Amino acid sequence: MASDTGDIDALLDDMHERAAAMEGQADLPLDEMFPPGFMQRHTHDDSIDAFLDACEWDVDSREAFADVPQDEFDDYVAGRTRFGDWDAMVGRAGEEWMARQMGMEL
Repeated sequence: MASDTGDIDALLDDMHERAAAMEGQADLPLDEMFPPGFMQRHTHDDSIDAFLDACEWDVDSREAFADVPQDEFDDYVAGRTRFGDWDAMVGRAGEEWMARQMGMEL
């Protein structure tokens, strides 16, 4: 039983170290947050670039993206993905990104 506790402690320590290393990753490039595999599994597009190119708004910068009406973009997301809105898509992408960083698969 002591061996099991040691293995769990080692795993928790490793997870804590990896999580600490991930702090400050809020400004990830979109292609890291939404890699092709994510886009192919969850959307009608092969890449985040294709997804954004297909929308009616010019979203080539963070500032331009901030000007897009949220409810209209949510409708776009709902029509082209498995998600009901942008927040849900970002949330799932974040979960998968974190799992990849920790060497886990979802």
